[in-house]
Amino acid sequence: MSAALTVEQPRHLALPECALFAPCELNISAACTPDEFRRIGAALVALDTADELWTCDLSQYAITRWGAEDGLKLAHEATKLSVAYLKRRARIAERFDPSRRFPNMTAEHYRGLCCFPVEFTDVWLPTVAGKGFSAKTLRALCVEAYGSDPKGGYSKNKKRSVSIPETLYARFKELSPAPKVCVFIEQVLTDWADNATPETQARVAAALLTREETQHQRHMAERNAKKAEKREAKEKLRAQREAEALARKEEIAAFKEAERARLAATKEAERAAAKKAVAHCAKIAQFTERQGKKSQFATQAEADEVIKNAPHLESYACDCGQFHIRRAVGTARNGVPPSDDTSPSSQTGAPTETLPTWNWGHVQRASAPAWDSSDEGPNRLPYDQRRAAQIADGAEPIKKKRPAVAER
Repeated sequence: MSAALTVEQPRHLALPECALFAPCELNISAACTPDEFRRIGAALVALDTADELWTCDLSQYAITRWGAEDGLKLAHEATKLSVAYLKRRARIAERFDPSRRFPNMTAEHYRGLCCFPVEFTDVWLPTVAGKGFSAKTLRALCVEAYGSDPKGGYSKNKKRSVSIPETLYARFKELSPAPKVCVFIEQVLTDWADNATPETQARVAAALLTREETQHQRHMAERNAKKAEKREAKEKLRAQREAEALARKEEIAAFKEAERARLAATKEAERAAAKKAVAHCAKIAQFTERQGKKSQFATQAEADEVIKNAPHLESYACDCGQFHIRRAVGTARNGVPPSDDTSPSSQTGAPTETLPTWNWGHVQRASAPAWDSSDEGPNRLPYDQRRAAQIADGAEPIKKKRPAVAER
């Protein structure tokens, strides 16, 4: 519903007592029964666009009661609708009074049928009123049934708008003796059409052909320019994609080259580390070979088996692929407290460059005694006695290098 017929206080509008309507709400009380609710729904559906017909009746009543001028003015003040609109609505209410209306038809349906005779619509309209046609379809069917359109003759007096350049309009405005330039332009065109000679028509036709050719050439030039722009944009986009692809390839190639260099450096470092480990193990082997003890083990279990009774020793994996024995970090030997330095080199009792005391050689001589847990501990014999016992068992004596004598 529109705001034209709403009121501030709730009022009953052909609804059950449990339903009240206001401009912004429909209030239904809690005592509403299902039957009453069905009546409310049916009433609301029946309202639909009824306010348009109510506006028609309001306009017709104002004209009938207070006259056309005063009534339409009063209706305009009450509804805020234009006087022309209210006048057309009053015409609908006058032509189709409530006895000629149908529940499922709106004011738009009746507006399109006002031009047909009353005798015809009274007979024909009831046959199609209940079929739910739109206003446009209903009018088309009415024209077909009637055989002609009563408004067809009105189109002869209709005018059409024609677009002209603004500069030409300014020239007409300067030459126009009348206040309305459109009237002057209409008169000029009428006079030209009535008095046009064949030469004038030929000249105009030639001018139109020249203008058409000029427009065609301009259109072709604009079209070719747009094609060139599109082609240039495509070429630019293609070049950009190719440059991006080339940059991507170069980036991938550089990455692969860097990876190859990194892998080569890694392998070289591994080979250097392995070579250094082998050299280190060779030095250890030279030292432990003289003692006739084993310094390399294939598995860590073998190394742990050898030092199971020496808690201050531990096995570790070497870069050479074997396992060695060294002093455990933080352990004490013969009651001497360990150093604060927890590096493996500090636990050997010698600098890093010297050979560790507890790493034994690779080769175990047949005449050398096997390592025993009695070799360690407080009851260990002095070195001279132990070396003499080894020599007695068949070990070769250590050959000391004589100092070089300077030539005189």
